Amino acid sequence: MGLSEQQLRDDLKDSMRARDAVRTGVLRGILAAVKNKLIETRSDELGEQDLVAIVKREAKQCGETLGFARKAGRDEQVSEHEAVLAVLEQYLPRQLGEEELRAAVAGIIAETGAEAMGAVMKELSARHGGAYDGKLASKVVREALAG
Repeated sequence: MGLSEQQLRDDLKDSMRARDAVRTGVLRGILAAVKNKLIETRSDELGEQDLVAIVKREAKQCGETLGFARKAGRDEQVSEHEAVLAVLEQYLPRQLGEEELRAAVAGIIAETGAEAMGAVMKELSARHGGAYDGKLASKVVREALAG
């Protein structure tokens, strides 16, 4: 089951019924970002990859804010952002581990014969969408192409 706008709307209704303020706020934020993206792209619907990208962006921003709150010693904000991040992570696909990523990259290089980092990253993105950490992926691809 992939991520869909309808799933997000249904989860929002459920969280409102359950009076879960954190989840409701997070879902409203995601749906607002989805609406903005729809207006920006002038389309009626976003694909799963676009939705995952929006959630990833929200999670990254929340993670950065969490880091700043930790450095500043703001315990109340830390716990608040940890709760928000936990909700966001529920909507992200399971991330590939380093070994799984190495195997995927090796498979792509063997199948396509690609020798350029861009070609390997493009194929990795097409096959695995947002299911990996971009920094780790670029490091693994660089090592695989060098070795």
